Amino acid sequence: MNTSLLMLWRYWDEIYQRCTRLTYIEKGKNIFRVVPLRYRGEPLRTSDEQIIQDGDFILKIHIHNYYFASLCRGVQDELRVALLLRRHILQSLPKLAAFLEAMEEREKIKGIVGTTMLHKGVVPLGFSISDVPMNWFFRYKRWYLRLMLRLVHPDGKRRLQTWKQDMPLKRVYMSKEMLLARYGQNRQQTTGDTL
Repeated sequence: MNTSLLMLWRYWDEIYQRCTRLTYIEKGKNIFRVVPLRYRGEPLRTSDEQIIQDGDFILKIHIHNYYFASLCRGVQDELRVALLLRRHILQSLPKLAAFLEAMEEREKIKGIVGTTMLHKGVVPLGFSISDVPMNWFFRYKRWYLRLMLRLVHPDGKRRLQTWKQDMPLKRVYMSKEMLLARYGQNRQQTTGDTL
């Protein structure tokens, strides 16, 4: 991605962040931005058998695309981009857990939920995955994320032509209990999350 395009994206990202009420977990260091809201959609069963239902409070998670694009600047290898994303998600999850633990409304929050095309490899991190209904909102979101992929991915144009209309947009989600057990301050130390 060239410098001028990245600069324009930075300005757009600042406007987008203000309009969507997204909160930085740790600006410039964490790949997530979040907004607490009520979940709207079909029931989601997490891997630890918790249920997130329509109307439950959740922490909606967004990958900070501009931040990730700036990290990927100059990276041409597809595998390196994927590994970079996974590493930053893994590094960002403990701070996300700490953010949730510090929230005044933490008792109300049922879990974290996001929508993404970058869902490969997230199950071992504790996430569950489900399809999204392709209504007008998710069609728009898919268009937007396809544009982001074209800009960020070293081979984005070819990847989009390969996937065409079958670009898989998915929900990724995790219960609050799972997030805190795996990544919270009192988590058990594990050795399975190496990259």
